[in-house]
Amino acid sequence: MDGKKVLYYAAIAIAVLIGVSVVASALLTLVSTVISGIVSLAVLAGIAYVAYKTGSWLLGGDDSPSMDSLGSGSSRSTSADAGSSRQDRLRQQYVEGQISEAEFERRIGEELETEELDEIDRELERER
Repeated sequence: MDGKKVLYYAAIAIAVLIGVSVVASALLTLVSTVISGIVSLAVLAGIAYVAYKTGSWLLGGDDSPSMDSLGSGSSRSTSADAGSSRQDRLRQQYVEGQISEAEFERRIGEELETEELDEIDRELERER
């Protein structure tokens, strides 16, 4: 090979390497931008979730009555909600091992009897 051909092939090789370098650099920039965007969105979603959970915890969480029961104006739904929340608390205590099975059954039985008596009392009041 003569010197001109070597220089020609060397120039082509350098041009190809520069082109590949530019394309690879552009692709890496694009990929890193996309990845950083995804990571940023994940961090923002995590912050929003923590803020939501903190707000619901500060405002009373799941133990507070829902908007439906507040706006209904019916004492029946409010007392039914209160009874079910007491039952839910008893179930939670049993699941967490704070009370035994026998104690859970006794308290649930008392709660159901109390609800039945409340129903009977409300029915008698309506008849009067």
